Amino acid sequence: MPNSSTGLRASLADRSVAEALRSYATSLGCPVGYLERQRVATVERHGDEQRVVRTFVRDGVGLVSVPSGEEDVDLGLEPAEVEELIALTRLEASPGSVIALRTARLTVSDDPAAVELLDESTLSPAPNVAGMLVYDPSRFVLDMLRDDVSPDEWNEGGGNIDSPHRVGALQGGVLVALATVEAPEGRLARVRVLVSPRHRRMGYGQAVVHALVRHVLGQGLLPVVRLAVGDRAARALASTVGFVSFAHALTLHVTSVDVVASAES
Repeated sequence: MPNSSTGLRASLADRSVAEALRSYATSLGCPVGYLERQRVATVERHGDEQRVVRTFVRDGVGLVSVPSGEEDVDLGLEPAEVEELIALTRLEASPGSVIALRTARLTVSDDPAAVELLDESTLSPAPNVAGMLVYDPSRFVLDMLRDDVSPDEWNEGGGNIDSPHRVGALQGGVLVALATVEAPEGRLARVRVLVSPRHRRMGYGQAVVHALVRHVLGQGLLPVVRLAVGDRAARALASTVGFVSFAHALTLHVTSVDVVASAES
């Protein structure tokens, strides 16, 4: 079966999936050791505007990553609290949920995500879709689609990214779908997709993503998508192309820290 998760694991093992996922975990702010054992770790993330806690879970292995630096926040996480945060990731927590820990209050971000990967063994056959594919469309062509979606959709779909490669679909001379790849993190290259509201569920998204991931694979990279757990349409599209769920990631913002508990201790 083209979408077999067993086939994905076997094939990706030959492609050094550990190395690939380590590079992705680094971009999430997670230390390298997350593959080895369930744990809590501290990393520096100077680019974050807010203090954040990140969780990353694959199968039975998970990691909770907390910030460090000059303005260090000691969350004082106990083993049971680490388990709670990792379990929260597995349960696909709702955005905005608040978790009150012993020394901190955490708010689930608006992007709890399923991390999905694809390789040649899971890639589905190329779809037959009416319309014409266009590679690396000009800014003028991109603006056709930009005017048809909201600013948030445009940004989330990768329209504002300085991408090394894009694939679009034209219908009646108008751009109706666009797949964009980000600059690779190690061996992983994140793919995003955007489809005009009037042309969804017509196969255009599948067509552009399929064409793009074939290009990514041809460069010796592994395509990855980060999908909001509540976005069933996006997850269905990814599955149709051949992406297989590999891990869950969650970002939690530190909204307050209980300094009284630290003082008493």
